[in-house]
Parts: sequence; C-alpha cells; structure tokens
Amino acid sequence: MAVNPIMQSGVNGVQAGLQRLDRAAQDIAHLNVDDAPAKSGAGDDSVIRAATSGGRVDDAFDAIVELKLAKRQVQASARVIETADQVLGFLLDIRA
Repeated sequence: MAVNPIMQSGVNGVQAGLQRLDRAAQDIAHLNVDDAPAKSGAGDDSVIRAATSGGRVDDAFDAIVELKLAKRQVQASARVIETADQVLGFLLDIRA
C-alpha cells in the first residue's frame, strides 16, 4: 500500500485550504468601511452594512462563507494526513 501519495494528497489539500483562506481574508480586508452609509439601530444589519463597501452585504457574506469552507478544507485534509500516519504506523508495526 502506497501511503506517500495519500499523505501528499493531504498536504496538498492543506496548502490549497490555506491559500483559499488567505484569498478570503484579503477579500474581507478590501471591503471599504468609509463608503458605507452610517446607520444606527440595534437588531438590524447596519453593522454588517457598515463593514461593506456601499452596503454590499453579499460580498461580506461570501467572504465569510469562503473562510468557513477553507477551514473545513484544512480540517478534512489534516484528517487525511492523520489517517495516512496511522496506516503507516500500522504497516510498520506489522513489518516489525
């Protein structure tokens, strides 16, 4: 059983997830706070609108969803690496 390709697949997944996370973080950082209309009031989406350019809430939501997806991608890839490590340990125990 070739464990190395499985391990490499997990590492590639972690790297891709971290790149995705970086892009989403940059998207959030580029949202313009100064152009948003200032509104006051509790319980509405004024806070979210104030954090987005021109009140484009969809951009903020999309970036946050992308952050969550990147997190899950890294977690899943880490589990692949963990499983490959366990398989390798099991194979070494059998061999020894």
